[in-house]
Amino acid sequence: DYVFDGTGDAPRATGETVGPLGAYGRSKLEGEARVAASGANAVVLRTSWVFSAHGANFVKTMLRLSETRDALSVVGDQVGGPTPAALIADACIALAKSLSNGGPSGVYHFSGAPDVSWADFAREIFAQAGKDVTVTDIPTADYPTRATRPLNSRLDCTTLLSDHGIKRPDWKAGLADVLKELNV
Repeated sequence: DYVFDGTGDAPRATGETVGPLGAYGRSKLEGEARVAASGANAVVLRTSWVFSAHGANFVKTMLRLSETRDALSVVGDQVGGPTPAALIADACIALAKSLSNGGPSGVYHFSGAPDVSWADFAREIFAQAGKDVTVTDIPTADYPTRATRPLNSRLDCTTLLSDHGIKRPDWKAGLADVLKELNV
């Protein structure tokens, strides 16, 4: 999602004009360009808001904060599709099989459904984890970060479905799996 400028409120299609807001997005776009320039029969899979039971991510941060706080302010004007890392791995395996059977190469989008704000994602984390934490929506301007984050991280995943038969995953089910793995 960081290869786009974050404007608008519609899901971004794979062929739309890119416009990274910072170094992170520019490095992702450079990687895409190098894959394309290689001439390899390859797929670039763009995704957003990745979470799992491993490493640092939003789910684990919210759970950690819920241990010491009963109220949190969370950005409510950035919207995207939380995506379970395990399902990204499954999609990559399915794409490799599809490519080996003559499926098309190119750039595709894969993100969880439905699209939500970070604040709504946090609310679902707390609801599924049984944590009594009040979430207050705040604008991005009230939560400055070193890297500029896109407001619109919605990804149009229709070509992944039409070309490879891969559907957008239900991130809420993926969240339940992660919470179970974390013994929450």
